[in-house]
Amino acid sequence: MTVAKDPRYARYLKMVQVGVPVMAIKNKMVQEGLDPKLLDTPDAPVPDAVKKKTLDHDDDSDDGSESGQQAL
Repeated sequence: MTVAKDPRYARYLKMVQVGVPVMAIKNKMVQEGLDPKLLDTPDAPVPDAVKKKTLDHDDDSDDGSESGQQAL
C-alpha cells in the first residue's frame, strides 16, 4: 500500500491540497506517531504495513506462550 492510499496518511495529503502549511501538518503527524517524511513521498510504500504483518504473525505465537504462563 502506498502512503497516498493509507487512510492514516491520506488525510494529511488532503491538508496539503487545501493549503494547510506543510510544517503544521508535519508537526501534527509527529504528535500522532506518524513519519512526517512520508508526506513528501506519497507514492512510496508505507513502512508500517510491512511491520504490521510481521507483528500480527508474532502476536499469534505469543498467545500460546501466555496461556502456558498462566498455568504455572
